[in-house]
Amino acid sequence: MDKPSLSPFAAFIGISIDEFSKGRVRCSVNLLDHHLNNGGRVHGGVLTSLADTAAGAAVRTVRPEGVRTATTDLSISFIRPPTNNELTAIAEVIHAGKTLYRVEIGVFCSDKLVAKTNATFMLIEKAKYSTS
Repeated sequence: MDKPSLSPFAAFIGISIDEFSKGRVRCSVNLLDHHLNNGGRVHGGVLTSLADTAAGAAVRTVRPEGVRTATTDLSISFIRPPTNNELTAIAEVIHAGKTLYRVEIGVFCSDKLVAKTNATFMLIEKAKYSTS
């Protein structure tokens, strides 16, 4: 099984895929100043993007070859603020259907759960966006 690829956005944020197997992925991000909000804490969008990236990569390990998926639903519960400069997300596909995939994701900092996420992905056709 090939390592799932990262989106340009995930790479821009600094997310990496550290481990992967069928239906399960571990991603991480080293936090920098630009990941913080005005209050000096990690921006919720960073936690959410990390969770979504890990979930999407986990789905890519089980979806049919040559098929694309997109997030259709994602809910996140913030449990506690991160306390150091690295976040890890562990995503596990809990249902792989014909058109929908359900994923559970835990986001951790220093082995403590900081956010819990559930996401749904569906099969789609490749988007044809242009940035020019």
